[in-house]
Amino acid sequence: SDFPEANRYTLETAGLAIADYERIQLSQQAPFQQWLRGAYSDLSDQEKRGAIHFFGKGECATCHNGPSLANMEFHALGMADLFQNNEEVFLTTDNGPEILGRGGFTGRVEDNYKFKVPTLYNLKDSPFYGHGSSFTSIKEVLDYKNEGLKENDLVPDHVLSPYFVPLNLTEQEIQDLEA
Repeated sequence: SDFPEANRYTLETAGLAIADYERIQLSQQAPFQQWLRGAYSDLSDQEKRGAIHFFGKGECATCHNGPSLANMEFHALGMADLFQNNEEVFLTTDNGPEILGRGGFTGRVEDNYKFKVPTLYNLKDSPFYGHGSSFTSIKEVLDYKNEGLKENDLVPDHVLSPYFVPLNLTEQEIQDLEA
């Protein structure tokens, strides 16, 4: 290895190793990606309706776009923080910089409570969702976004994303999106 042994195990090298690993974790075989390549039978009719809602009434593609269905933007959606989770989360506090999202990192007030738009690939097997792990299913996230009502009273209304509004999706449209 090119690193002297004394310098191998640092926060920087750990971060570099994790970043290197994450770069190889590519989702290229999702049914939607196959459909985009012309395999039109890879999506069910319900999944196709979900895609129509994703790009239409659900307004999901406003933020979840590009090859990974994510982007480099940060938005405040008023989700609960880790310390507000029903399960204890190691080393979380009710006043640490992490509750400020991007603002806790940049120190800029205009970044407070904003979190990065995540990718939507490889989600269905996750045990939790949202930056504070307050949701346990994709359906719960869809219901939350559809209602457009914050769950975290610490997040001031004026910082909420302009895209966090009630969507008025029907239960069937939510089920299609979930599929």
